[in-house]
Amino acid sequence: MPVRNNDTIFVKELISNINANLHVTQLARVVFLSEDKSTVNVQPLARNFSGSKRALLMSVPVGKASQQFIHIGSVVVVAFLDRSSANWDGSNNDFKLSSKRMHDLNDAIVVEVMS
Repeated sequence: MPVRNNDTIFVKELISNINANLHVTQLARVVFLSEDKSTVNVQPLARNFSGSKRALLMSVPVGKASQQFIHIGSVVVVAFLDRSSANWDGSNNDFKLSSKRMHDLNDAIVVEVMS
């Protein structure tokens, strides 16, 4: 009779599902750059396991230090903030969270230009 460990299988699958939906950073290519270089649209470089391209990330803010080096075609590091940035106005003022979302694709920011 085979030994079954449903608890271990469940925990491993749970961890895998959490990791699949937790966004931390990605490499992406700049496909659109605003005139003032403050926002970009980027194409994530890592494809899905099916081999298809991931969805574009639109209107991603660019950090001030990265703005001097960024151009269309640049490879950038995109980070995903711990909390929703929907109510952030770009200033150093505190802001109220608009939702409980965490590590979401909607809260991307370009933190580095790699090439």
